[in-house]
Amino acid sequence: MADTRRSHQNRDKYFDGWIDIGALFSKAIPDDIHKSEVHEGDGKSVGTVHSFCFVLGGNTVASTKAKVKTIDKENKTLTFSACGGHLEELYSKYTLNVEVFKKDGKNLVKGTIEYEKLNEEIPEPINYLELTIRFAKGLEAHLLQA
Repeated sequence: MADTRRSHQNRDKYFDGWIDIGALFSKAIPDDIHKSEVHEGDGKSVGTVHSFCFVLGGNTVASTKAKVKTIDKENKTLTFSACGGHLEELYSKYTLNVEVFKKDGKNLVKGTIEYEKLNEEIPEPINYLELTIRFAKGLEAHLLQA
């Protein structure tokens, strides 16, 4: 499951915003985020574990932990994987891959969710893709104001 959006932001600055997700998540989408914090690591490197409490689907409050698995500054890609909380109650595997790239002279960001449901009754993670899209848009707006 994936979504690609155009970004009007400088690619380096925008990618750095994704790396600094723990500090910028609540600033980018304050209406959706109750709390975000760093549990392990420095907040900006591989191995960092972030904790998030957020509104999902407009009315459900959920929390999860995500670990930074990869950061490739040259290719502007990073990967987060669920390591606790709401996501692990639904999916045996949940990974968000983010890529910031240039195509046809336009800066783009692509978020791809890879997941495996614990059982067939579990819904597709559409609400999480929508949250990722809101963050992508909110991050751009926040960085343009900064």
